[in-house]
Amino acid sequence: MNLHYWSCLCCFALGLVFASPAYTTTFEVTPVQIFLSIAQPIASIKVTNCSDTDSTLQLNVVAWQQKNEKDIYQTSYDVFMTPPLFQLPAHKTQVIRFALKRPYFSMQQQIYRVHIRELEEKRQHKIGQALYFLIDISVPLFIQPQQIIEEFIWSTRRLDPKHIALKLQNVGNVTVFTDQWKLLNKLEHAVIAKRSTFTYILPGQSHSWIVAINSDKKPTHIISIINAHTHTSVLHQF
Repeated sequence: MNLHYWSCLCCFALGLVFASPAYTTTFEVTPVQIFLSIAQPIASIKVTNCSDTDSTLQLNVVAWQQKNEKDIYQTSYDVFMTPPLFQLPAHKTQVIRFALKRPYFSMQQQIYRVHIRELEEKRQHKIGQALYFLIDISVPLFIQPQQIIEEFIWSTRRLDPKHIALKLQNVGNVTVFTDQWKLLNKLEHAVIAKRSTFTYILPGQSHSWIVAINSDKKPTHIISIINAHTHTSVLHQF
């Protein structure tokens, strides 16, 4: 399973409003996913302050679950991280390290999200002249099972003459991530629909899309990019 194909990430989030024009800090995070396991109990990421202003950042970890295609988060203390709070000067880089707090033995991947939040600081500003934004970067953290099983099923269901429901079901023990898919009628070599997406599906969960079909051709296969690999799959019915 290869989820390390992004090299960096710049995020803009939670707004702290004073007035306009806008002002924001920018951070670069690499890699943008963290993996821990019995074989690799320690991992690290680098956070670089790309702006001209110093910032104070704080870390926290939440356990990540899904139910009925909704993300559910709960505060967790399963993972050790250092430093949990630090000052990051302009144009400097901080290494953050993560480690398992105890031996981990599970048949299924455990999934978390690490939040890297910028704390509010008193800045010199004049009311009516500045709009400040605080950054909240969320990075997935995965604790891998000893044996990785990556398995998924694509299926469709006709809703009406012009729409189908497309479902991706994760039946493996690790998260699957898809960033694009393309529906095909393989017998006629016709592309029926395609979409770019950004979807994580945790083990035992599924995700559905409503797809407009402007063709009388029935989709038989799907080409998808999942966990950075291209897959051609037969479409089942659900």
